[in-house]
Amino acid sequence: MDDLEHYLSSRYWSEDTLLRELRADIERRGPAIQISAETGRLIALLVRAVAATRVLEVGTLFGYSGVWIARELPPSGRLDTIEIEALHADAAEDWFARAGLADRVTVHRGAGVDVLATLPGPYDVAFIDADKDNYPHYTRLALERLRPGGILIADNAIRRGRIVDAGVSADIDGIRAMHDLLADDPDLIATTVPVGDGVAIAVKRS
Repeated sequence: MDDLEHYLSSRYWSEDTLLRELRADIERRGPAIQISAETGRLIALLVRAVAATRVLEVGTLFGYSGVWIARELPPSGRLDTIEIEALHADAAEDWFARAGLADRVTVHRGAGVDVLATLPGPYDVAFIDADKDNYPHYTRLALERLRPGGILIADNAIRRGRIVDAGVSADIDGIRAMHDLLADDPDLIATTVPVGDGVAIAVKRS
């Protein structure tokens, strides 16, 4: 961590004890593919900015991003998060309970596209961080469930710069297809910011 990153991290996106322990658990038992702390803070800020009460998440992992999100919800708020791997879903439920957030989070088990089809909107915020080849499917389904003024957020939008190369993998092509959807939809105002591995953000106009 260089001096600038340390300066900003200490003020804006440092992790508390629970988040550090959660991240360490991921590194011990699961793939260390969780969002960065700075991405977590950005998502939390957006959830708070729209006074979200209902949030949709595709890709729970151990609940690291979900903790950032659920902490910004009111006590009556609800995070619906989707996870296909049983070990990850079990771990996430445990961590949400440890964080005191179990009453506002439901972990839905199953494939993202299948579970999304069963969850009615409207949602205030949707966050996508799952298998990249399905990003365009998740994006369409999430947008259908967003309220006017709602925000869609997707992680790994830059993929360490590899998104400039079409056809190299299904993952990259999935992310590129998501960018095309967000950029070409006149009902959205969208951008991508170089936070973490890139975060795409779109606001639904109507």
